[in-house]
Amino acid sequence: MIRGIYTSALGMNVQAARLDSVSNNLANVSVPGYKKDRVLVESFPQLIQLSARRGSFRREVLGETNAGAAVQQVVTDHSRGMLKETGNPADLALGGPGYFVLAHPQDEDALYYSRNGSFNVDGEGYLVNQNGYRVMSDGGPVQITEAENFMVDENGNITENGVATGNIYIVDFPAPDNLERVGHDLYRAAEEEPQQLENPGLLQRFLESANVDPVEETVNMITASRAYETGQKLVQAQDGMLDLAINKVGLLR
Repeated sequence: MIRGIYTSALGMNVQAARLDSVSNNLANVSVPGYKKDRVLVESFPQLIQLSARRGSFRREVLGETNAGAAVQQVVTDHSRGMLKETGNPADLALGGPGYFVLAHPQDEDALYYSRNGSFNVDGEGYLVNQNGYRVMSDGGPVQITEAENFMVDENGNITENGVATGNIYIVDFPAPDNLERVGHDLYRAAEEEPQQLENPGLLQRFLESANVDPVEETVNMITASRAYETGQKLVQAQDGMLDLAINKVGLLR
């Protein structure tokens, strides 16, 4: 009976993790380039059932029983989102795989990677994201002279008044799942080396939407919430039966 309580509690932990993941996905549904999280579940380590010891004979293995479910890991779904036109020349979207390279304004060696191409030109002429991180070229931070009159082609080359002024550095990773999420739309590379993409398929005046389906996530939230409530009721029911077993059935008269 106590094992049943533990099994139910483990199931509640899984549903709580699912609720956290779904809530975070829904909170970031309007963030360009956001990639949703998914919770992977595995069975809790199985327990071997042994027979009772009889005399000097060894206990026999009767079988195995599953002890419930557990969260294996939370993974990021790197599938691409829908593209939408904005008309803003500083907005950029990647038509294929890859990531923009961003540098911290105080430390250009601190590099981050993102699919969020919602940029603007700051007072110093740097192309930056909403937090002031600078978009990188292969020679340093990208600077724009005329914020409303520059062009970016599909290869990331920047031209102003017909003159080439720089490029936008786009990279990809062999295993994007190994990237470490930092905040909502930024990633850091642990040990992997980024590889520059020659033809990233850049689209100017477009943004990539989050790959979150609000309807699907809402259904997942309702499902996880109901499963969590069911787990609570199971724990309460088993606790009540345990109380009866201890205080009623085993009572000496």
